[in-house]
Amino acid sequence: MGFFDVIMGLVGLGGLGIVSLAGVAFYGIRRDYDQEKEKLQLQKMMEERKLEEIRQENYLLENEDMRKELEEIRAERLAGRGGDGRKRWLIEETKSDRDK
Repeated sequence: MGFFDVIMGLVGLGGLGIVSLAGVAFYGIRRDYDQEKEKLQLQKMMEERKLEEIRQENYLLENEDMRKELEEIRAERLAGRGGDGRKRWLIEETKSDRDK
């Protein structure tokens, strides 16, 4: 083994060190990217959960309003004002609709 072989061996080890450092750097970059991606997915899931809670709350409020309106219609019918309640739900035909 001569001097040249020793130098080539050291250069080879140096090249291996550079490759390993580059590998560590690429691993770190990919890990940061994956963590950022996971954070975005978590944020998306939290926003979807909030949206679903709002949808459920809206559904309950609409049902409550519909229940109150139904009770009002029943009370009107019991009070003898049933004719007004029926008109409330009927679509009246206009003069221009009859001409067509």
